[in-house]
Amino acid sequence: MLGSERRVVITGMGFVTPLGDSPDRIWERIASGQGALRRVEAFPVAGLPNDIVAEIRDFDFLKGYALPKFRKALGKSRKYMARDIQLAVAAAQRAMSDAGLVDGGVDPTRIGIDLGAGLISTDLDELAPAISMASSNTGQFEFPVWGREGIGVIEPIWLLKYLPNMLACHISILMDCQGPSNSITEADASSNLAVAEAARIIARGKADVMVTGGADSKIHPLSMTRMALYDTMSRWDGEPSQGLRPFDARRDGTLPGEGAGILILEELGHALARGARIHGEVLGAGSGCDAVPTGGQDPEGVGTEIAVRAALREAGIKAEDVGHVNAHAAGFRLGDLAEARAFARVFGPKAVPVTGLKGYLGNIASGAGAVELIASLVGVNRGLIPPTLNCDDLDPACEIDVVTGPPRPSGSPVFVNSNVTINGQAAAVVVRGGPVSAEG
Repeated sequence: MLGSERRVVITGMGFVTPLGDSPDRIWERIASGQGALRRVEAFPVAGLPNDIVAEIRDFDFLKGYALPKFRKALGKSRKYMARDIQLAVAAAQRAMSDAGLVDGGVDPTRIGIDLGAGLISTDLDELAPAISMASSNTGQFEFPVWGREGIGVIEPIWLLKYLPNMLACHISILMDCQGPSNSITEADASSNLAVAEAARIIARGKADVMVTGGADSKIHPLSMTRMALYDTMSRWDGEPSQGLRPFDARRDGTLPGEGAGILILEELGHALARGARIHGEVLGAGSGCDAVPTGGQDPEGVGTEIAVRAALREAGIKAEDVGHVNAHAAGFRLGDLAEARAFARVFGPKAVPVTGLKGYLGNIASGAGAVELIASLVGVNRGLIPPTLNCDDLDPACEIDVVTGPPRPSGSPVFVNSNVTINGQAAAVVVRGGPVSAEG
């Protein structure tokens, strides 16, 4: 990070997504234009604007992801893990394996964790009996009955499955992370904010290694109902794979996804000393907020502009040094326009390639930033920019150069990863891909 002699590099990547869970598989799907949006299979849907989701099917936490070293412990603790937690723990094991840290080798007091997490929806049958008990007599919810009788029928450990900080909790126990620990719950900006904080912890010398990123699952009846009530869900009624359309003239909302992206950040000297493979370097980060919901009138994307400019400033680079921008691009009519305006002001109209990956992955919300950052990093380390899916007719009001079709050759390994919430909270991270040496 700029201003610190301690440079922060990426030595581990792990993810679990609807496109797959290995860099090669995910890049294969992205490069060939194969998205994951389909009709939901996990539960029946009725009365909602849409049933299109990007779902991880056949996810088997223990058989598919539990490393032999951790399988017994995970078998016991799985009952305390909601799906979001399982996704995070699965991706963390992949990241630690990639970084060569599964068997330790680092002082546990110098390993910390900083994760993005969201609102975890409860399994309906866990609260339904208590709710029914507190409302059966009058048809109205009765708080005295809830407190006197209803709470007693809820499983005592119920809350431990759904607290957002439990993603970091389970990973830190599993990996023996005894250093700084934090969880950030800032909706779709969470992952980028967590990566930024983790990198700064290393830059300040408070840790040598940080586990960071985020996870979320919005494929849940409560989450999808919430999207419908907030009127953020797309009403696309055509081919499901085409339902989320970043920057496209026909975009009309977002669609839910699920997944996890975990990064292992490490101080450069520490990584080189142990012979770690280095995927890239975190150069800087920034955040901003314009307090203008993306549903507001004629938004200008000031929060995104503030965040990106701050990230470039901390990275010590100019706008023209950036090879591409990975935008939030959730498919919102006004939200995408606001981002496009911000990028046009920062970089110049159509001056930098812009991609948005939610047409492949759906909106992973608190996990989106980390998953999308990793996808861009996988791309630039191949010399390519991942393309945008379903932007078939660019909205002429969006004066940006959207990458579509096949992956585009990258003119620079430096990219900006940007996310923004529907309430205007934005976060951006600047990353440089490729091998890193002590000389630069």
